Amino acid sequence: MNFHFKKSLLLGLLFFHISCSGSNPLSDLLGSISSKVASSKVAQKVGKYLPTSSREFGDIYAMESQVRNHREWVQDKAKELKATKKILRPLLNKSLQNDFKFYEFVDANLDIMAAAHKNILSNAKTEKKLIIRVQKSRRLEIESKIPGKEKTFRQQFITLDNAIIERKLSYEESLSKIGKALERRDIELVFITKQKDDWLFISQGLFDRRMTLQPKIVDLTSEVVNAVAESGNYIEIIGIRLNKVDRLNRKLDQLDKFFVVIDKIAEKEKGGRVYLRNNPEKKEEYELRFDKSVEAYETHLEDLTMLLLD
Repeated sequence: MNFHFKKSLLLGLLFFHISCSGSNPLSDLLGSISSKVASSKVAQKVGKYLPTSSREFGDIYAMESQVRNHREWVQDKAKELKATKKILRPLLNKSLQNDFKFYEFVDANLDIMAAAHKNILSNAKTEKKLIIRVQKSRRLEIESKIPGKEKTFRQQFITLDNAIIERKLSYEESLSKIGKALERRDIELVFITKQKDDWLFISQGLFDRRMTLQPKIVDLTSEVVNAVAESGNYIEIIGIRLNKVDRLNRKLDQLDKFFVVIDKIAEKEKGGRVYLRNNPEKKEEYELRFDKSVEAYETHLEDLTMLLLD
């Protein structure tokens, strides 16, 4: 066996050791993303913004977690609202002259969204103050009555939280109304952050399919190790097979990395996270690139599956 073949074989073994050891940082990243995607999909189906039951706030830590959720929502929606206003402004300025009814409708719903956002921020801050008040006192707990009030700290927290949930519903409802008003004029209001959820769902499904092949890759690696120990012509045959699998895995790695940053690519292409599409049937360059990448990934998975057949 020549030196160069042995060298490439050892590199191949090293690659598979890293891939199968669970230390692949991309695998860890996609794994963490998948749990968020799955939970968000379920939340949408069961009613993400329904009033929260008091049983969910059994301790101060549950309350703190809820406030963190609200803070993340406020931060994300602040960017969304700002971007939406910016992208709609030229259209609204034009509508002010020739379609005042449309202008008035969209502008009113933007005001509702802004008011809801402001109210949610205010109530979330009040929730945080309640938590801090309990944490700083040795005598108070969440079931204690608020001095001078009839409600306990937990009851007041729930009241505030239900108000936040209602405001979130109001925000999303107004955004939906704006989207439908634009659709009636053959214009689509596109949110790249919302597209990202769909992209992650698709890319995670592909990645999961790839992971189902890992046991066979481990078996192939073991087979190569045994062949090296035994020597003979068989090592060259299985070595060629190993190198083909290696090349396919590298291609899949590149596509996995692309899927992770597709939203950044889209935002750069469109100049922001929100944009108007005048032809809803036409796909943008980043969307076409994503579709082609999905097709390529599926082809590579099929080829990899064939190589790993017993």
